[in-house]
Amino acid sequence: MMIRAERRAHWRTIIEDQAASGLNITKFCREKQINRHPFHAWRRRLQDQQHCTGFLALIPGRGIELRSGISIIPGNKLIIEVDRGFDPFTLRAVVETLRSHSPCSV
Repeated sequence: MMIRAERRAHWRTIIEDQAASGLNITKFCREKQINRHPFHAWRRRLQDQQHCTGFLALIPGRGIELRSGISIIPGNKLIIEVDRGFDPFTLRAVVETLRSHSPCSV
């Protein structure tokens, strides 16, 4: 039996694999023989826990490369680039942080 942290890591990996696969949730779950209901429940649970509580430092004129496959390029127009297989939870946290700290919507 998996402990809570192992279960969380297990589902995070499954959800990240689905996001990177390019398949919709239904097709991914069917191919991997995963029940969609727990998939959706864990996806919501993990997304709800991705609230940023710290600060986000943007340095003008330089790209900040994150190991999550996300590049943030500040300037007159903020650019966010994502690589194939990027971490969707990190991207969501970045966008929500920018949205909450910016007079303009992202």
